[in-house]
Amino acid sequence: MAWRFLEKTAEYGTQSKQNTQKRKIIRLLFHHEELSIPELCQFLELSVPTGTKLVEDFEQQSMLVKSGKRESSGGRRPVTYTLNPNMGYVIGIELLLRSFKLNIVNLQREVVYEYESDAFDIADKDAAFRFLLNIVPEIVESRNIPQEKILGVGIGITGRVNHKKGISHSYLHFEHPLTEYLQAEWGVPVFIDNDTHLLAWGENSFGAAQNKENVICVNLNRGLAVSLISNGKLHSGHSGFAGEFGHIFAADNNRLCVCGKKGCLETIVSGLALEMAYTAQTGQVLPYKKILTLAGKGQFNSAEILSTMGEQLGRSLAVLIDLLNPELVVLGGGFIPVMESMRYAIIRGISMHSLPQLASDCEIKVSTLGDNAGMLGAFAMVFEQVLAP
Repeated sequence: MAWRFLEKTAEYGTQSKQNTQKRKIIRLLFHHEELSIPELCQFLELSVPTGTKLVEDFEQQSMLVKSGKRESSGGRRPVTYTLNPNMGYVIGIELLLRSFKLNIVNLQREVVYEYESDAFDIADKDAAFRFLLNIVPEIVESRNIPQEKILGVGIGITGRVNHKKGISHSYLHFEHPLTEYLQAEWGVPVFIDNDTHLLAWGENSFGAAQNKENVICVNLNRGLAVSLISNGKLHSGHSGFAGEFGHIFAADNNRLCVCGKKGCLETIVSGLALEMAYTAQTGQVLPYKKILTLAGKGQFNSAEILSTMGEQLGRSLAVLIDLLNPELVVLGGGFIPVMESMRYAIIRGISMHSLPQLASDCEIKVSTLGDNAGMLGAFAMVFEQVLAP
């Protein structure tokens, strides 16, 4: 079995040491994509013979493939290696209030299969759980992917999630951790976190937040939340619930939020707020993504609504900017198609209410990962967990 080196034992011998070194090699290639043997040895402080032996073992198992040669100032150009994309897969799942998304991603971070459905209601606990249990093995079987090549499943769930304990408190909450039930059913490692935390994980690993120390990642979809990267690490808080930005008080509007309280920011800045505005204007009920599609085609004038939302979001972000002094705010989520036009209103709101020096020291960028940020975060989460030293 090619991935046997992932097995960890309490005994520390030659094989255990080699397995640890192999996990480190895969982690390095995960982050750097392409490395030569001398570069691997330098990173891991290995002798060249030891590094060569480990790489040759991986090559014989088809885990690594030659990808090219490095430029050299003299002598033979070193061969570079990369992960064989077809030797392992991660399943990423996003469970939102009324939508389900599943991606299968190979070792080169390429999406080899994508499934999405709006016929999903996470509040219907039993039906949602049965659907989740059945859909994963069905899709894996239909794609003819051997189970031993599934490194794990990473799930982003809306609401309060304790990542360390594997418990979803808001939805799909059971007597035992959700991850225990799913692992027993699927036979592969399962990890969960809040969907916005995974968005930030994706941005931190592959997107605009790479190599940044202090970042606010905004997830604007049917709801609203943020994730904080502090000193280069995701800040999840004491219970794992940090980032419930949409539920701070924003207006005395008497609107009931999904959390049960009134006046939350999410009642005026969210897909739900857009749906309410659309219904008020047209008398029709549509999901916010379809409303955005109509707006993009010029069939619904949402400019004023989105501008007002953007400015209010900027006002509220100004509080976080003054408190946290981030170097970057990344705007992401389901509003990506209109986020670039909203960005100016957001910046206006920040400029009006944040201290000038703090605002000027903070970039405001739209995510380049788009809807894939959370899935790439799930991919990164699984890799980090299964390849931990």
